[in-house]
Amino acid sequence: MNTKQKVKHFRGMHQKNKPIVLLNIWSVESAEALASHHIKLIPTGSYAMADYYGYEDGENMPFEEIVTYIKQMQPSKNYITVDIESGYAKNLHELEKNITTLIENGVVGINIEDKIKGTGTLHSAADQCEKIACIREVCKKMNSDMFINVRTDTYFTGNITENNANDACLEQTLSRIRAYSDAGADCIFIPGLNNSNHILNITNNSTVPINVMLDIKKDTIMDYFNLGVARISFGPSLYFLYQEYKDKNMNYFYEDILRHLNRYQIDNQIELLMT
Repeated sequence: MNTKQKVKHFRGMHQKNKPIVLLNIWSVESAEALASHHIKLIPTGSYAMADYYGYEDGENMPFEEIVTYIKQMQPSKNYITVDIESGYAKNLHELEKNITTLIENGVVGINIEDKIKGTGTLHSAADQCEKIACIREVCKKMNSDMFINVRTDTYFTGNITENNANDACLEQTLSRIRAYSDAGADCIFIPGLNNSNHILNITNNSTVPINVMLDIKKDTIMDYFNLGVARISFGPSLYFLYQEYKDKNMNYFYEDILRHLNRYQIDNQIELLMT
């Protein structure tokens, strides 16, 4: 399949109540180890990759370096999704260049967040919609496609516990979801969201798939199976767990992780995008 076909396939795998599960990687080595276990979906995570390669999170790792690593993750064979934080761009022209580079290198999807770089403040919904529309226009110009997973930090900014009990936060999130989906977002990623009632409200009132982030050690994936969630990612928690792993053997590490998840794949409760 070419990139456009892979994006279409990937988009179709985002189904309510059978979430696609992303095992976020932090290095070329971890991507290779994950792929060796027949997992074709290779999602980068900004915090983990930055930390592993010696940078602070927050777009301090050069974009060109990220692209260099992506090229080593076999994008022609795998489904690579890239966390580009707020876009690595001061303006839409720079964003257009970055998206073009990613498409040229076979990337099927991105995460792009609505938090202003280096702050605890969110871009206006209108500004974020301009970015989404820009990405869609690049795809059109290149006769290609890209899965746009838009991260909103409405729950992740400030006190996460208070946000999950705040109906105003829920309403703000729903408003942003409507705007982002109208602008061309494929999926909305809401880190920090863990209130099951809020999740149900959001999934029942959204026309696009919803992505939540779990902690591999603290959260139980089964708790999210009947909430309408279409995508589950683990953020940097897999990286943190690997750092605690006794002998640092990545193959054994992924065997342990997949031994736990495969039973849900067999029962048709999740999608791991395996060969």
